[in-house]
Amino acid sequence: MLVSVSPSDRQAILGYWSERFGVPSTILEGFRLLARGKNVWAIRDHTGLEETLAALKVEAAGLPLLRKRGGTWKPTTAALLWLGDAVDKNVVDLSEASIDFFLRGETLSGPFPVDGGYVAVRYTGAMLGCGLYGKAGLRSQLPRAWVETLLSGRPDVDEGA
Repeated sequence: MLVSVSPSDRQAILGYWSERFGVPSTILEGFRLLARGKNVWAIRDHTGLEETLAALKVEAAGLPLLRKRGGTWKPTTAALLWLGDAVDKNVVDLSEASIDFFLRGETLSGPFPVDGGYVAVRYTGAMLGCGLYGKAGLRSQLPRAWVETLLSGRPDVDEGA
């Protein structure tokens, strides 16, 4: 069952977005943060929300915001797309030469001007979603269906690659 995060967990989540990605903490004002297991969602807050969700036995509601992976927060691609221009820190801007390699799941060697860990990835100024940057380089963390959609719109891309 979904439950509202505690005030201290809310502050930690807002702090994560602010420190890691430069997102102002005010961007989630008016939203309730709900958690279940290792997942956190953001949903517009209103009177009676929690009671309604409990009565309906809702397991997921709103925008998937974060997931815990190995004790570390991982931003969802949906959240990064939604936050878009508010994300101004730990962002990798891909070049024309690297976009297809990234979308095919290949590791891009750096260096990139970001801290190690989960990063936001853009192409031509548009947010693509989440990547993971480490010693080996940058790897896509984009959902497979999102990658297939992006590749289907790319000219001269071999769909079988």
